[in-house]
Amino acid sequence: MPLPALTLAAALLRRRAALAAAGALALLGALSGLIPLLDVPGFELGLVGAWLGVLLAGPLGLAAARAERARVGGSPGVAALAAALAASLLLLVLLASSAARAALGPCRALFGAAFFPVLALPSAWLAAALAAAAGWATRGRALPTGLALGAAVVASLAATLRDAWRGPAAFALDHLLGAWPGPLYDEALRLDARLLLFRLGTTGLALLVGAGAAWLAGRRGGRRVALAAALAAAGGAGAAAARVALAAQGLDGHRGRMAAALGGLRQGPSCTVHLPAEKPAEAADALLADCEFHVHDLAAALGLPAAPRVTVFVHRSDEEKRRHVGASGTSFAKPWLGELHVTDAALPHPILRHELVHLVAAALEPGWLGVPARHGLLVSMGLVEGLAVSLELPRGGWTGHQWARAARDLGFLPDVAAALGPAGFWRAAPARAYGAAGSFLAFLRERHGAAPVAALYRSGDFQAAYGRPAAALLAEWQAFLDGVEVPPGLLRAARARYARPALFAVPCAREVAALEEGAWALAGRGRRDEACQALRRVAAVTGRAGPLRAVGDLLAAAGDLDGAAAAYEEAARAAPEVDAHFRAQLVAAEADLFWRRGEFGAAAAGWSRALAVEPDRPEARLLQAKLAAVADRELAVEARPYLLGLEAQAAALDRLRRLDRPLTAYLLSRQALGRGEAGAAVPLLERAAAGGLPPLLAGEARLLLGEARCQAGAAAGGGGPAALRAGAAELAAVEAGAAAEADRVRAAAGLRRCRFLAGG
Repeated sequence: MPLPALTLAAALLRRRAALAAAGALALLGALSGLIPLLDVPGFELGLVGAWLGVLLAGPLGLAAARAERARVGGSPGVAALAAALAASLLLLVLLASSAARAALGPCRALFGAAFFPVLALPSAWLAAALAAAAGWATRGRALPTGLALGAAVVASLAATLRDAWRGPAAFALDHLLGAWPGPLYDEALRLDARLLLFRLGTTGLALLVGAGAAWLAGRRGGRRVALAAALAAAGGAGAAAARVALAAQGLDGHRGRMAAALGGLRQGPSCTVHLPAEKPAEAADALLADCEFHVHDLAAALGLPAAPRVTVFVHRSDEEKRRHVGASGTSFAKPWLGELHVTDAALPHPILRHELVHLVAAALEPGWLGVPARHGLLVSMGLVEGLAVSLELPRGGWTGHQWARAARDLGFLPDVAAALGPAGFWRAAPARAYGAAGSFLAFLRERHGAAPVAALYRSGDFQAAYGRPAAALLAEWQAFLDGVEVPPGLLRAARARYARPALFAVPCAREVAALEEGAWALAGRGRRDEACQALRRVAAVTGRAGPLRAVGDLLAAAGDLDGAAAAYEEAARAAPEVDAHFRAQLVAAEADLFWRRGEFGAAAAGWSRALAVEPDRPEARLLQAKLAAVADRELAVEARPYLLGLEAQAAALDRLRRLDRPLTAYLLSRQALGRGEAGAAVPLLERAAAGGLPPLLAGEARLLLGEARCQAGAAAGGGGPAALRAGAAELAAVEAGAAAEADRVRAAAGLRRCRFLAGG
């Protein structure tokens, strides 16, 4: 580093303003733990550091430019380098102060600290170079220099927002203001290749600006000018190389490259679906059919005259989705583009309908973002997500209204009036906010019809849409909830679902999320002990018993049954007494261990105890399936690998195919439906529904049989109109005889789909 730059940097830091800034940054770091997600230096502090770096670099760059102009042989390149060094040292004061404070708490003080230099320093370097160059060009005048730097920030932000608005990605990359990695609900963040390459590009731009200014200021020749030209060229080449590398690795969020990487395409009247090329044709066609039905069904529910056109990207895995668009476990939609992104899953896709609501609702023309937003920018997330949840189909035995009533009875219902606004939604835990807003919007649609809901979605104005303020409608909804029945099992399940706090209230939130995600990755690579250690760390920091149960599951999967039993006992000791649902899950897990040991009676007793707490329908069906299997000596051996996940799925399914039992037919049919093979599922479901299944499985088999007959009837060679009529009749009978409202809703949706497939 040139000596003049070091000397100038030291002089800059001795100024009163710099010393005051250092003190303020030290205090900010010491107090940062008062703000959620700033309890340790990590991504959030790095993002703040990037913004502060720009603010610091402006006056530092101007002061350095003035000093260099007054020095014989001065250079804007030296000024840029000195300002960058001074800004970096000031930002490191913030990092050190924050880390020192964090070391006194329960979190690992430096767990995510690498984010800070990667996010903060390149922004400071580029801003310092811009300020020094502007200060040199304006002969040290403050106002023009400040305006030039401000214009650069605005231009950079405008370009970033333009790319984020036009492109498919959930991430946003800005050379001056840092980077946004993706959806808030992706809690585990990584210092990945995308961020590193982008910040390498920012560093190259800083070198290009600083060295380029030095070259322009001394164009009369000489070694120093040649060196400046070479450095400027190197900076430009580095920035270009980083951009090329992002594109080559598919990390730039380019729509065409992403579609090419997926390789598969299905198109219908309303849906364009990009999906993995290797997906079997039957499964791809079934996925397209799912999309077409949901788009038309949702358009009808919202009173639209016609279904809009949508584009769906189905990624192979969460990891591929993270690489393509910056979202891992979170699915998301861009309503203004008519696009959504999900990870591939067994059919019916569990998330597709929810995300399609966002795209279909955009046809209501709520604004340039396709969602209700105050002043066009402040999105009312309670309305956006509430509408999507209100139009979901039940996946269990309870409706959204029943879940909302249970949340209210347990004291978990958030302030719905606040959650409907632009900021209040994020203050509540996701399960609570989504569920409450969904029940409220469903109530409004059921009570008052689709037209005022559509008007509300367009304007966000309750008074204009309903002639009454939101408070009056919320009171009406609360009165409605008073009459909603809440089964005892739902209260226990709701306590488990809603007890987890929002991300902002979790201690060491980013560390905890990374440890949990990393534990499963370690387990997948056979590093079981390290995975268990990570999960125990999560349990120690959060006080939750769930990670201890996960330790037991990992040990059980590895064949350490005694170790698994000990972990389950430890989890039971850590679990709150009131969490009967979680305790029942532990009992069921211990019963699985008995089954593996051949102690069939003890296993059955454990599953019966778990069933006694009345878990939700999917969990109860699995327990009933295990009880049915263990009651048959042959099934007890052959169904165990499949129901406990002890073998590769293909081998476990081969075992089931060797036995002619109603239970094996039911299990095989579900696998066929998950692959989109409705025709293959129909005879299996007919065998399963003929008799011999436990009550919950028998009821599910009848509903699935109706759906499968309809889907098969719409396919070539699948029975045609006769199969469609038979399926509709089965679904109508299920709807008429269903005791639970959730079952009636599912059967009614199946009937609507059957009519849609029949062309009516």
